Amino acid sequence: MSLYDLIGKRVRVHLYNRDGIALGTVTGRVADVAPDVEVAPGMKKDLAYVVDIETGDPDVPYRNSAGEENESWFAVQDMEVIEENRPRLFVN
Repeated sequence: MSLYDLIGKRVRVHLYNRDGIALGTVTGRVADVAPDVEVAPGMKKDLAYVVDIETGDPDVPYRNSAGEENESWFAVQDMEVIEENRPRLFVN
């Protein structure tokens, strides 16, 4: 699958803290992608911009670090495409 094939797909994003400990998941739709973004000196990742984020609790919106609700950039490696007719696969 090409990185650009993710656009429009529903995804589940696995969230981690800075120590790599899993915090949970959110779901949403990929609206854009950006390949090879430098996220730290010498470290590049493919990113996807996810919108319509759902946390699983309608009273708790997802907030990104800029304070925007229900949209954010995430590393593609932390995402899985949600397909109802396929087995669930996730590799991190």
